[in-house]
Formats: sequence, structure tokens, C-alpha cells
Amino acid sequence: MTPGVPRAARVRAYLTGLVIAVGLGGVAMRAWALQVDDGERYRALADRQHASRVEIPAPRGDVLDAQGRPLAVSADAESIWANPREVRDVAATADQLAALLGGDAQLLEAKLGGDHKFVWIERHVAPEVARRVRDAKLAGIEVAREPRRWYPARSLAGAVIGRADIDGNGVDGIELAMNDMLTGRASATRALRDARGRTMLAEGLADAEPGATVHLSIDRSIQAMTEDALATAVTSNQAKSGVAVVLEVGTGRVLAAASTPAYDPNDASERATGRDRAVVDAYEPGSVMKIFSVAAALDAGVVTPDTEFEIKGELRIGPNVVHDHEFDAYLTVGGIIKRSSNVGAAKIALRLGRDKLHDGLARFGFGAKTGVELPGERSGNLREAAHWRDIDVASIAHGIGITVTPLQVAAAVAAIGDHGMYRAPHVVDSVIDGDGTVLYRPESPARRVVSEQTAQQMMTMLESVFDKGPQPGTASELHVDGYRCAGKTGTAHKYDAETKTYANDRYLASFAGLAPADHPRIAVVVMVDEPSGADYYGGKVAGPVFATVASAALKYLGVRGEGAGLQASGFRPEAEAAGSFIGLGMAKAIEVAREKHVAIEISGSGRVVAQEVGANGVVRLKLKM
Repeated sequence: MTPGVPRAARVRAYLTGLVIAVGLGGVAMRAWALQVDDGERYRALADRQHASRVEIPAPRGDVLDAQGRPLAVSADAESIWANPREVRDVAATADQLAALLGGDAQLLEAKLGGDHKFVWIERHVAPEVARRVRDAKLAGIEVAREPRRWYPARSLAGAVIGRADIDGNGVDGIELAMNDMLTGRASATRALRDARGRTMLAEGLADAEPGATVHLSIDRSIQAMTEDALATAVTSNQAKSGVAVVLEVGTGRVLAAASTPAYDPNDASERATGRDRAVVDAYEPGSVMKIFSVAAALDAGVVTPDTEFEIKGELRIGPNVVHDHEFDAYLTVGGIIKRSSNVGAAKIALRLGRDKLHDGLARFGFGAKTGVELPGERSGNLREAAHWRDIDVASIAHGIGITVTPLQVAAAVAAIGDHGMYRAPHVVDSVIDGDGTVLYRPESPARRVVSEQTAQQMMTMLESVFDKGPQPGTASELHVDGYRCAGKTGTAHKYDAETKTYANDRYLASFAGLAPADHPRIAVVVMVDEPSGADYYGGKVAGPVFATVASAALKYLGVRGEGAGLQASGFRPEAEAAGSFIGLGMAKAIEVAREKHVAIEISGSGRVVAQEVGANGVVRLKLKM
């Protein structure tokens, strides 16, 4: 008993103490339940609420040309995204974003009105657009950086390089073929979020690991020369399209693969036109095929270069007639190549026989994919010999009834130039990851397709195609500045699938050649589809492309030529120390000239397309966009 304290007060005190004790006991029990019984569950919930996993996208690896110059690179770009749950006024925010981005307010309102935590508003925006969005400080709207694919050479080799989509996945060309190696490894880390859910990155965030670097055999300078010459031919001959391939003899390296029309992978509006015609299109090649049917006959020993045939302009095989474009009473095997006689090629093939002709063409790689590192490659069509009639043997010998890709022809021609040794072509020299480990390097083991003697005999005959005189070769009007070359013209009527006949007014003009003739360094194949100008023969339409590319490429590669041509082009012996500026941009040409202490004069802008050494020793450079 407490003296002086009324009983009622004491009762109230006891009751209050009891309530407090019970309350504290309940709190203690609840705390026990939260921290002990259900502790793991609530810790996980708290972690999910306040911690997040942040993933940093990895940039794709670079694609470089043979000299290490960039063809495809990744660079940071800014993108706009939103957390719709944090947007305070959907309609007003949509209107503001539409004004900032130039978009449709209704579409933006639909995006912002959803019950999502993340939605892209617009990706890869210009820096000034990203700055305006940041300055607007719109609730729930954020600006983030992510890798974007750039193609600094623009349309140069665009069909070969291909492109990657907005998410960094290769969709065609090298970007698709090497996608797994080009794709980097994203970096992930744990981060804390504040009360509004905004990410606060934790310390120690590791950088994403970029993809491996792909080194191509393509040389930007040779590619530029080839594209320029091909585009000129397609335009001047009002052709539908064109393709040209430059292959290094003895290695199988593709130095250039040009397709016209070209396309810029940076430009979404042009992407539908991108087509790597060197591997995805198969054609009936026409007379270019005589190189390989005659080589097969020489190698089998059924003819020699001096074996003579009666020609007289046509050959009747059952109800069919093989015609020549020129009349020759008699021709040797060498003359058949020089004059491009269909009748002569047919008679040689019939003497060889269908089985040996088929086997000879197959050894050169026709009817099978080359295995080049490009998607969509076609094998062409070389039917089984068992189904060939005599007219088929005669037609296939001069390039009708067989389809081939330009790359197949280039590899086969290169085998003639390499003493009869075939090497599979490749466009990738190596793939190297960030620590220098080689992930891929092509193997091009040589295999013999014809004897060295046969290859040399073919080289002599192909060189005669450029002969002038009373019985000129089909390339007699061509002049390859500074070099003797070997080659073969081709002119084929195109097959019309609707009428199931060969069209009288639609042609494929082609040229396949080797340069220089005495020691081939490059094989060049040119095909121009449906020229509609005054000329349509291969020697007049595709031949000039070969002549331009062969001369320019050999000079660029430093291959010594013959006196007159070298002096005309500025490559005189006393000026050889200057080297070649062909293909260089203005800034690079000036830099190289300074390094070599060479005086230069520049006219025009863009890339160097021609050079000449003046009497005073000054190298005059002509540039063209």
C-alpha cells in the first residue's frame, strides 16, 4: 500500500503498466517473428526493393580492313527511356516529349500510360536532343548511354560488312557471320535504389568486355578503286547492276568485293538494297567458262594448244545449233581462247567427254560453296554429268547451262595464275580478342586442280586475248596502264524464266583476268548485269573495269610494271620512293608525304584516284569524292 495514494489511482496505474507490458511483449514477439522466424523472407524482400542488378551492355568488337582501318566500330549513343509509374502527368509529359523529340504525342501517351517500370521512348538520339530532354527534367523520363554501331567508311564495302540492328545483333554480312565473336560480354553489378526507385550505382563497377576484333582481308583503298570503276561502268552502260571481285593470287585473300548499287549500312532507308552479289548471286557466266573447260581438256591430254579445229561459224548438234559471233574457218586451241569461239569450245568439250568435263569443272570449285566467311553463299548449279546430252556438253563448255558466283570464278582464275593450285577464298584474316588471343584464323591449304604445265599454257593463251593485229583477241581494245595481263571476255544471253528461252536483248557482260601476266599477283572478275547502252560485249563493258582496277591496284601494291605505263602514271624508277597515294584521303596523303619527304600538289577533294610525277619531282595527286 502506498500511503496517501487513492485506491482508484493505484488500480489505474496497475492497469496501465499491464497494458504497457502486454504491448511491449507483443512488440517483442512481433520483432522476433520479423527478425528470426520470417527474417530471411523479409531480408529478401528488402533486397529486392532497395537493391537492383545493373547490366552494362557491351560494345561489339571492331571490324578493320587489311591495314587496320575501321570499317565498323561501336560508340556511345544516348537513348531516352521512361518509368511510366513515376510519370506524374501522362498527357502533359507526352506533349512535352513530342515537342522535344518531334514524335507523335498520342503514341508517346500510350507508352507512358502503361503499368511498366521501363519503356524505350527513342533510342540513339542526337546529342542536342538528349541535352534538351535532360534540361526539361521530366518526372519518370531518363537519358541513358548505350553502344551504337557506326560504319565510318559509309557505303564502302557496305554489302560485305553488313550491319547490326539497334540491339547490337548482326543481321547480315560480316556482322552476321562473325556475330558470336563480335558480341561482347555485358558487365553486371549490384546497386542500391533510393526511395523513388532511382539507381545509385555501387562502387567498383567493372567495365563491360567488348567483343573480339575482326581483321578483314579487304583493303579499303583497293575496295574504293573497285567500287568507283564498277559504278562508272554500270552508269555509263545503263546497266541493272554490277559486281567485281579482286582476289590475291597465292593466298585466297579477298582484297575487294564490290556490288553496285551499293548501300550505306548507317542509313536505314537503304538497307533493303544491300546485296553482296559476289556470293549470293549465281549467273550463267558465258565465255569466261572457256578458261576452265579448255584447261580440263589440256590437262586430260585430249588436246594441245596447237591442236586445230574446223570452225566455220556454227556447229549443228541434233536440232540445236551453236553459233560464233565471228567467222573463223580454222582455229587452234589457243585461237579458240583468243577469239572466244563457241564452236571451238564445244568441239573441245565433246572430244573431252561429259564425265571428264564435269570432273574438271568440279575440281575448279564449281557446284560447291567456297566456304568464305559470308552468309548466304550460293553453290551455283553444276548438274550431274549423267544427265548431260551432247548439246549440254557443248553449251556448258562456253558457260550456258551452268551457274556460278563471281567469287567462285575469281578463285578458279586465281588457281590458273598460281601454277594450277587452288586455294579457297577468305575475307577474314583473323579474329583476335581483347587479350590478344587468336580466336579464328582461316586455313587455305592448296590443292592441285591442273598441272603446272597446263596452267602455264592457259596463261599464254589468256595473254593473247589482248593481242591486236589482223586476227585480234576479244580484249584487243583494252589497255592496262603499265602492265601485261591475261584474261578472258564473256558475253551471255540471259535466260528468261517466263518465256523459258534466252532473251535476245538482255545480256551479262563479264571479264576475268590475271595481272601481271608474268607473275600474277591478283585475279579480277567483273560482271555487269543487263547493260542497255550501245555496247553489251564483255570486252567493251566489263573489260574497262578490269583494266582500271588491275592497273590501280598493282601500283598501290607496289608491283613493278613496264616502262611506258609506269612513266605515264608517274611510277618512274627515280620516283618509286614516293610510293602509292592511291586510295588515301587528303589528310592521310599529306601525312605520308611529310613522312617520306615528298613534295606533292593536290587537286580536287575526297580520295586520291590518280597520281603523276612531274619533271620537277613533285607528285601531283588528283582527288575525287
